[in-house]
Amino acid sequence: MAFLMTSSDGHPAVAIAVCYIGSVEQGEKVVRPLKKFGPPMADMIQPMPYLKAQSMLRTLPPGRLNYWKSNMLREFSEDAMDRLIESFKQVTSRDSSVLVLQLGGAVKRLGKDGTAVNHRTSPYNLVIMSEWSDSSESEKHIRWTDELWNAMQPFSSGGVYVNALGNEGEERVKAAYGTNYERLVSLKNKYDPTNLFRFNQNIRPTFRKSS
Repeated sequence: MAFLMTSSDGHPAVAIAVCYIGSVEQGEKVVRPLKKFGPPMADMIQPMPYLKAQSMLRTLPPGRLNYWKSNMLREFSEDAMDRLIESFKQVTSRDSSVLVLQLGGAVKRLGKDGTAVNHRTSPYNLVIMSEWSDSSESEKHIRWTDELWNAMQPFSSGGVYVNALGNEGEERVKAAYGTNYERLVSLKNKYDPTNLFRFNQNIRPTFRKSS
């Protein structure tokens, strides 16, 4: 995955995170071209335990405000890159970042009907993660996020990863599950017809039990 972000000294930066699960020798061969691509500001690619790799991505500090927008991308062409970079030049918070996650591999090996996850053929996932501390600035940070998200729509597949959704309404939940949505409604009707479990990206049942 690649991040557009702002460094601790205030400069625009790109961070690339990789994970190779296998022998150290083979892993070193796989990541060697990346490590030779220019002099990095920091090189943290090294053998590490699984739990350390899983905990490297930072979490929101207590009290930090945030607003996310996301979409699967059907392509990440030079035009898409240029548009993303130009939009990030106008970022309104140095704590905000943009993530492009490469998909494929094991994700594609299972058919889209195999689980609830539908968009297994999308090659990339775009996540815009805005963060800030002063609540009086919320409007401008939210506006920047929405504008960047809108600018990237020509490259979107229309799908979205459910864990990257905010409070965006039923249509966006449907976009997350795609053709699997109706199957999930059937399960909801069977196991939770009263919608007891609803404090989530909710799939509403189509009927309720009578009292």
